[in-house]
Amino acid sequence: MWKSNVFLRPLTHRFLRGAVQLVGRVLGFVKEGLDGKIEFGENNGNENDASSGTMVGLPPYFWHERVEDIAMVTWELTILDTCMTHDYLEVIADTVCPTDKESRQSTHNSSIEPDEIRALASDVLMESSHEISPVVSHSWNALIVDNLTSQCSVPLSAVKGVAATYRMTNRPPPTQASPFVATILRPLKDFDSSYSSRTPPQIGDDWKYQIIGTVSTKFSVAVEELIATVKRTEEALKSRKTRRMMAGGMSDGEKVKLQLYLDHREFRSQVEELGVDAESVEGLVKLGQLTQEAECLFLQSQSK
Repeated sequence: MWKSNVFLRPLTHRFLRGAVQLVGRVLGFVKEGLDGKIEFGENNGNENDASSGTMVGLPPYFWHERVEDIAMVTWELTILDTCMTHDYLEVIADTVCPTDKESRQSTHNSSIEPDEIRALASDVLMESSHEISPVVSHSWNALIVDNLTSQCSVPLSAVKGVAATYRMTNRPPPTQASPFVATILRPLKDFDSSYSSRTPPQIGDDWKYQIIGTVSTKFSVAVEELIATVKRTEEALKSRKTRRMMAGGMSDGEKVKLQLYLDHREFRSQVEELGVDAESVEGLVKLGQLTQEAECLFLQSQSK
């Protein structure tokens, strides 16, 4: 658009408006995609028509449901934002007010015109680019956060099964974390590994703290409910004088508490691997308080 064989200086205002409109069209398309209004992969009955340009064999999908697609789109928007307020501004200024002697004479620029053009173009582009940042922020702090939080919360349903593992089974006390713990933050770790270098600078790490905070709170709630159930069960067995001590000198309830303590330690380690300060996560701190009682059981098992 701003090439010398395309640009017409008397129509500078129209060229600038055209550039802004193109950005607006891009943002409009992205917003509709994020709202789930655009479906991709639909065949429309042209399965055998390769010339139609339809992606044959690809099932319909909405790209806002894929965190990878959202991350890529927002990264491109971030590049566009930077380009508009830096590189693109230079392109416009150099085209409208060229700096070389020959072109400067043919355009008859006044001494103050280059600065005025640059200031005007900068204001227009800045105003247009201001619409990009809210889209990027919403995409990361709402869509990506919600999606990954849901994925990371799925394994937490296994917390309830910890009690069944040791109830009346005569199993020895646990020595390592439950297998499900390593899978809780796996979606977040995989995503962060792939897109940490393509996270918009203005986003920072807040999105990770949101995900880990919510998942940790859900984890602590599940553990708290399980511990309450275990205590009620122990009291009932004690009152009936049927509470039995199993292998290793621990009751079933103590084994469950020790398992939850080991699970907390492993989960905390997973959080720290993501570069998140564990002490700043309220749900994780509560999880530690809930399982602290079993620390003495852990120390006893280690001394044997």
